[in-house]
Amino acid sequence: MPQRAPTLAAENRPFRSPDVMAPHWQAILCDLDGCLISGEVALPGVPAFCRSIGERLWIVSNNSTDSPASLGVRLRDLGLPITDERLILAGAEAVRALSQRAPAAPVALFASQTLVAYAERLGLDVSEQEPGTVLLCRDVGFDYAALRRILGLLEAGAELVVANPDVSHPSLAGTPVPETGALLAAIRSIRPRQRFHVIGKPEPHLFAIAMERAGATADRTVMIGDNEATDGAGADALGMAFLRVEPNLGLGHLLGDATC
Repeated sequence: MPQRAPTLAAENRPFRSPDVMAPHWQAILCDLDGCLISGEVALPGVPAFCRSIGERLWIVSNNSTDSPASLGVRLRDLGLPITDERLILAGAEAVRALSQRAPAAPVALFASQTLVAYAERLGLDVSEQEPGTVLLCRDVGFDYAALRRILGLLEAGAELVVANPDVSHPSLAGTPVPETGALLAAIRSIRPRQRFHVIGKPEPHLFAIAMERAGATADRTVMIGDNEATDGAGADALGMAFLRVEPNLGLGHLLGDATC
């Protein structure tokens, strides 16, 4: 097993902001919902934090609704200067992985129209006609009919790929926002032995993409997140430092004496 990198903050001890601003870190990975934004709102201190970190900041998110381009526009409108290349998203990377593996094979895609269009731009054959794979993302139009179609496709032998296992993320008001894992739970309530492959956190795929693009090693990469089960477990498995922050409180406290 890889040796665990030094932890930025021990349990019950406050994080010391100079550590995250230190030049030691080649890459600073950060979750999105609950850490940088909540819905269409940038959380307190986040724009200043993003400007201070600059190009060392990479978003590693289980978002399975947006493409990098669609999310990039939204974030920059919120004052977060993050380029599309630095947005590593579970849904988009699941689509990309399938397009590279078998671009001509039909894929049944249960996802937002944004991701469907993204898949088609990458050359995927999005079709429910004898697909080899069902890709499940956060589909807000998911309904009884969709569930029945998925069950039929899986019964016929299609592989199930899931963008991420999260069942929800907290809204700014505190109420849960259903995620892809909630849709997966509906499928597994009927097919409890259904095998599936997860692309997003805590699996290593998104972390590895971010480190490769950043030219960083695990011992000089830190992950900031609000979810021990995905952000923390994924970072820990790769020997990466992990800082847990409270959901929806923002990142202003990490700036310390840094100026923006």
